[in-house]
Amino acid sequence: MKRSLLFMSVPIFLSLVVSCGKIDTAKQDKDKEKKDRVFCLVKDLRDDLSMCENGEPLAFLPPSWGSEQYPLYAVLLFCDLDKAVVHTNGGVVCKFDKVKWQKLVELSKKNQQKNQQEGGK
Repeated sequence: MKRSLLFMSVPIFLSLVVSCGKIDTAKQDKDKEKKDRVFCLVKDLRDDLSMCENGEPLAFLPPSWGSEQYPLYAVLLFCDLDKAVVHTNGGVVCKFDKVKWQKLVELSKKNQQKNQQEGGK
């Protein structure tokens, strides 16, 4: 009886060790990716910036140039204005302000919900 219990518990233990190792490896890969990244690249104002860290250098480089105002919208929406901001008509480099971006996302969701409610009436 003890032997069968031992034989049954070994595979269970090994599967737990392997699965925990995979979780740690995935987390380590994500952490390594963040450490290896020099800056957070943004190509569109609608991009998800949740992977960017607060205070991390951010480069807004749209694939095409629309107007000279377009990069300034990125400054307004994403950049910490207490830090240096470099902009041209082709892009922006600045320090990312995650709190400002999160407020923008919340406001955008509220506006979408409001528009949906008004549209349903």
